[in-house]
Amino acid sequence: MKKIFFIPTAILLATMLFVGCKTTEENYSAAYEIAKQKKEAGMTSEELAGMRREEAVPRTVYKGDSIPLKGMYVKKIEGADPGMYTVVVASFKQLFNSQSVFKRLESAGGVTSDPVLLQDPRDKKYYVGAVTTSSLDSAVTALRMLEQSSPVVLKPPYPFILRK
Repeated sequence: MKKIFFIPTAILLATMLFVGCKTTEENYSAAYEIAKQKKEAGMTSEELAGMRREEAVPRTVYKGDSIPLKGMYVKKIEGADPGMYTVVVASFKQLFNSQSVFKRLESAGGVTSDPVLLQDPRDKKYYVGAVTTSSLDSAVTALRMLEQSSPVVLKPPYPFILRK
């Protein structure tokens, strides 16, 4: 008698446990917020403000259009000779990751026929440029084309125009 009662009860409890453990969007959101808080836990308010300033790309009005334009000193690591303006599609701290995106741009062709890999010597950050040109008009045209269709995934604040 105990076996007959025990087996269905165990099956019922197991079913309830599996049904109750579904992941939901709320669970993911809560886990993301906890991870974000842990990441920012040891930082001062000045450091956090500096990170947010660094992430934001200033916008400039050019021929009545607002474009993301950032000026900085960079050096060439690989690829085409950089012109005055480069449309940046990604940045990384690791050289391996930046070279991976660089190679995808090289093989994609089209607008990204002459990609360039740059590095900011101050913070050792690598920037992957899809297009490099000497005129701002060409850079803006390439920026708009990449916003519409890019061979790599673009996450804000990318793409933006980097001016040497």
